[in-house]
Order: sequence, then C-alpha cells, then structure tokens
Amino acid sequence: MRDTPATLVYIAPWECSAAVAPLPPEPGDRLVVCFIRARDEERALPWHRRRHVLVRSAARHFADELRAAGWRVDERDAPTVREGLEAAVAEHGVSRLVATVPREWDLRGEFAALRPRLRAAGVTMRFVEDRGFLSTRAEFAEWTEGRKELRMEFFYREMRRRHRVLLDADGGPEGGTWNLDAENRKPWPRDRAHPVPRRVTPTPIALAAVAEAGAMPSLWGRAEDFDLPVTRAAALDWLGHFLDELLPEFGPYEDAMRAGEPDLLHSALASAMNVGLLHPLEIVRGAEARYRAGRAPLASVEGFIRQILGWREYVRGLYRHLMPGFRTVNALGASRALPLWYWDPDASGGYDGPTNAPCGMRCLADSARMVRDHGRVHHIHRLMVLSNFATLAGVVPHELSRWFWAGFTDAWEWVELPNVMGMATHGDGGVMASKPYVASGAYVNRMSDYCGSCQYDVKRRSGEGACPFNLLYWDFLARHRERFVDHPRMAMMIRNLDRMPAAELAGIRAEAEAFLAQVPWDSPHPPATTAGA
Repeated sequence: MRDTPATLVYIAPWECSAAVAPLPPEPGDRLVVCFIRARDEERALPWHRRRHVLVRSAARHFADELRAAGWRVDERDAPTVREGLEAAVAEHGVSRLVATVPREWDLRGEFAALRPRLRAAGVTMRFVEDRGFLSTRAEFAEWTEGRKELRMEFFYREMRRRHRVLLDADGGPEGGTWNLDAENRKPWPRDRAHPVPRRVTPTPIALAAVAEAGAMPSLWGRAEDFDLPVTRAAALDWLGHFLDELLPEFGPYEDAMRAGEPDLLHSALASAMNVGLLHPLEIVRGAEARYRAGRAPLASVEGFIRQILGWREYVRGLYRHLMPGFRTVNALGASRALPLWYWDPDASGGYDGPTNAPCGMRCLADSARMVRDHGRVHHIHRLMVLSNFATLAGVVPHELSRWFWAGFTDAWEWVELPNVMGMATHGDGGVMASKPYVASGAYVNRMSDYCGSCQYDVKRRSGEGACPFNLLYWDFLARHRERFVDHPRMAMMIRNLDRMPAAELAGIRAEAEAFLAQVPWDSPHPPATTAGA
C-alpha cells in the first residue's frame, strides 16, 4: 500500500514538460502531481479554439507521460485554481504544496488567498523559481535599479554576456556588433515560392480537444486542421526542422509579409515554448550551434536569438515590474473600442452580434483572417498591420490587448500585455519603446504583396480611394503634434506634417474621420482579469 503523500506539486498550464515543470528528478510515493482545469479561466475571454486545443492537449499528454513514468497524478476540474488546489490538498492529506512563482498576475492573487487557508490546516506552501526563463526575478530587478530607461537592447546584451551566447574569444559580440537588425529587412521576392507550411498530425488527444472546442460556443476562431505540436517530442522535431531548414534565411526575410502566409520563415515555436514543451536555452543553443557549424549566417541567428534571449525575457521581467497598473495605461488618450473586423473580417454579422461590414483593407483583413483561422501571424503583421491600425485609429490599448490575449495560441498575459501596451500602442508613454510604432501604407507596400490587389490606392494620401493607413497616419500625427514635436525620433515626421498645406491637412483629417465613422466597432469591455490564464 502506498504511503500517504507528503507533497503536492502544482503544474501550471505553461509547464507541460519535464523541461520546465517544478518536479524532482524521480517520482516517489510521497508526492502527487496536480493538474487543474479551472472553469473561471475558460470563461474569462472568448479564447481561440486552437489555443484551447493546444493548452488542454499539452497538459493531458504530459499527465499521461508522468503516469507512464510512475508518477502519482491528480487531474481535476474546479471552479478556480485556488479551489482545485484546496480540494486536492485535503483529499491527499499532504503537508506541503509546491508551485512555481506564478507567471500570470491574477494567479498570484489565487495563491495569496490560498496561503492563509493552508496555513490554518497546517500545510506549508513553497514557491520555486520559474524554470521556463533564463533570468530570475531578482536578476531583472537588479538590472532595473538606477536606470532611467528600461530598453530591451541593453538587457539583451547583459543576457548574452551572462549566458555566453554569440560571444567572441574576447567576450565581445560575435561579428563586432550586438544587433544585426539592419541586415534583416528585405521584402519577400515576388518570384519566389513560399515555404511549405510545417504542420503536425494531430494526436488522438488533440483531435478530442478539437471536437471539444468546436462544441464550446464561448470560444472563437477555427480549430479544424489543427497543426501545432502538443508533445515535447513533436515540439523538438518542429524545432529541428526550423533550425535546419528555415533559420539560414530567417534573418533577411523576418519582416516580410505575404498574403495568406502566417509564418513564412518564422519558427512558430512560441506556442510550444509558452506551454513549456520547449526550454528557451535549448532553442538558443541550437541556433548558436548552427552558426558555429557554418550552417546559418550570423545575421539570421542573432536576429532569432534576440527574440528569445532578449525580447521574451525582457517582456516577462517588465510585466512583473509594472503590474498591475500596466493593464490600464493609455498615454495617448485613446478612446475607441476595437473594430469588429478583428474578430471576423469577412462577416456580415460579426462577433457579439452587431452588423459587421467586411473589411476592405486587404492587409488588415488578411492578417485578421489568419488569426481567426490559425491563431497566429508573425510579428510584423502583429505590429505594423493589426497594432498599427488600432493605434492610428485611437483604439483603447486594453481593448487591443484583450483581443491578442484571446486570439493567439502563444498569448499569455505576461507576454501579450507588455507587447501591446508598450511596443504596439505606446500606451505606456515610452517605457518600452521611445516612439510609437506607427506607419503609413508605404511600409506595408514595401514589405508585402497586399497593396497591388487592394481596393485602396497606397500612393494616395488623400482623396477618393486613398489608403486608410495614409489618412490615419497624418491624422494621428496632427492629433499628437504637441506631444512629439520635440521628440528626437519623431521630429522629422512632425516637420513633414508642418510642411503640409493647412487646407490639405484639414481635408485629410476630415476623410480620416469619415472613414472611422463607417468602421463597425465592438462594444467596450472592462480590463480582463482571470485566475490564471
């Protein structure tokens, strides 16, 4: 007969492999591993069906793998994580609960409410450092001390040094420079075929989750043809394919967009990494090894590593540093809800019911359509199409944040919130990025194949058929002129604005307002809070 267990280990939804889970090396009869499916998480937002399939399938596979390896596993449904853990602790009679320091802010609240109840029952609670990141909470806090600006570039250099990644024999940056982004800005060649998209044949567990998601009316998006890895073995295979086949040319074309192509040469590894199927260091070391072996150029490898060792670690640290106020920052005073186009660019009766005229902007419609169909698009669609439009149109940052959180398979609040509130919308007023990432239609035209087949003319900045990005861009600069007139990185744009004849600018602003008046807007939502998703 098994001994009464002494320890319950909670496995969060982002800890779905032994690479990141807070487990000892070997199983034992004195330990129970606990997975909780919290119903409040499922109701918090209209989650994308593919996100649901990914999270549920990865957890179920990991639970089965642990059982097969001899671990005692408890899987349970509960109203909240707190109630699930309290019930599990009581049922198993444990004296200690072990969990990773919560990534998500609201899960911290769940544990804060649980601690005194456990203490009263004689149960201790111990938190361990998150094994899914390469910097600790203390290290990031130390880095922020005394800094007037918390720029990612400087944090990234520190991470390169700390983990000795892409350093030369003298400890400096390989190739003589830390950042090779300037070499990675080519559009996709017009006569070049697109890479064959990578996909994984769904496991029986994933297929069951697809059926489950399809029957849940509270979810959003499409789960058919689900193609993401939900096991560590499949994720490692996906990683190997990217490193060997796509990484060599990833860098030059990482900013390129093509209609109907959510990934191009991007890895699409974030979804697997953010549920714990892959560890960031094994990805970084794998990419560096390809460079050392002469199988991938430095610009591609550095650009890819910067996204993981730099950006991913940085946004997680900043999230913890600036919460909970980060949820409601709105430095530019934006006031509009999100266009219904984001939920469904094709519908004549869209999400939440109101009439939704089809979106006529090809770049915006296609980007939103790929999110609906795949639960992902790469970072330039996210930043320079979806977020650019929302920022120019004056969408409240947390409205856009809510959509990104709900709609992307790689999205958790710790990663999407800093990206949206800081980088994408300038809602934080410049903490993350010194200037707003806004652009006219010229950028989209340069980096994509959208504009040639769009009903709008990207070369017209006003008048009939003018690209809405052009109208909204100049209107945005005019609205915020006083804020940016002396800004070192915005001054040239403001000077161009000031050279425009007053009558022309007035006409552009009137056209921008007329365009926005016919956009179907969603109803405003309160800032989302959940217990752990």
